[in-house]
Amino acid sequence: MKIAIIGAGEVGLTYARPWVAAGHQIVLCDLKPSSLASAFADEQGLALFTSIAEAVSGCEAVVSCVFGTVSLTVAEQAFAAMPPGALYVDMTTADPAQIRQAAGIALERGIDYVDVAILGAIALTHEKTNLLAAGAGIAQALDLYASAGAPLKQVDGGSAGDAAALKILRSVFTKGLEALTIECFMAAEQQGVTDQLHEALSDIDQASLQSFLGTLIRTHVVHAPRRLKEVEEAERQLQAAHMPVAVLPGVKALFQRTSEQIAAAPLETASPTLEQAFTWLFKANGVNR
Repeated sequence: MKIAIIGAGEVGLTYARPWVAAGHQIVLCDLKPSSLASAFADEQGLALFTSIAEAVSGCEAVVSCVFGTVSLTVAEQAFAAMPPGALYVDMTTADPAQIRQAAGIALERGIDYVDVAILGAIALTHEKTNLLAAGAGIAQALDLYASAGAPLKQVDGGSAGDAAALKILRSVFTKGLEALTIECFMAAEQQGVTDQLHEALSDIDQASLQSFLGTLIRTHVVHAPRRLKEVEEAERQLQAAHMPVAVLPGVKALFQRTSEQIAAAPLETASPTLEQAFTWLFKANGVNR
C-alpha cells in the first residue's frame, strides 16, 4: 500500500518505520522537515515532500500526524488531491467537533475517514502504544495498523470524533491524577512517609478501576459533607508544612458545592446506584445529560 504521512515528527516517524518494514511504500510530507526527518528519508530511500498535494497524490492511505490546531486545514488540502476510496487517518489531538467536520467533508468526497487517538506515551512504547479509533474507515485502519504491529482498538458503535473525545476525557482524568500525585507525594517525601503512603493506598488495588471509580461517584453524592472536612484538614496541614497547594483548593470547591447541593436537595436513598448518582449530579448542577 502506498501511504503518505503528513507530519514527519515523532509520531509520523514512529509508524513510518514498521510500515516500511512491512513492505508498504511510504512517502513523507512536512512543511519544515527536521534534520531527523531528512535523515530518516535518506536512510530509507523515501520521498520527502513539502507539498501536501504532491505527497498524497496516488496514495491509498494518508495519515495526518500534525498539530491539532491545523488538523482541519491539512485534511481539506489532502482531500482535494486524494482519490475516492482512499483512507484518511487523523492522528492529531484536534477538537472532536473539527474532526467530525472533516469526516463530513471526506464523506462528500468518497474518502474513508477515521480518527485515531493515542492513549499513551509514544516516546516510551513507540508503535506498541495503545490506540483508539472510530470512523467510516475503521476496517481499513485496523488492517493498516495491524501490519505495523500496532494495537488499534475500535470504539464500539463509534463515529469519527469519538476517539478524540475519549482521549480528551482520559486526559482530564490522567492529568488531574498526575497533578494530585505531585502535590500529595511531595508532601509525603517531606514527611519521610512515601513508602508508607504507597502501603496506605494499596487497598485501591483490591478492586478494578471501574469498580473503584463507580464507588467514588456513588458515595460522593451522599458523603461529600463529611469528606469536605477531611479535604479542609488536608489543605490546612499542607499549608502549615509550607508545601505548594494548587490542586486541593479545587477539590475543596467541588466538595463544598456538592455539600450545598445535598443540603438543598438530598437524595432519597443513602445507597444510590450509579445511575441514580449521575441523575442527581446532572440535576443538581443544572446540566443536561
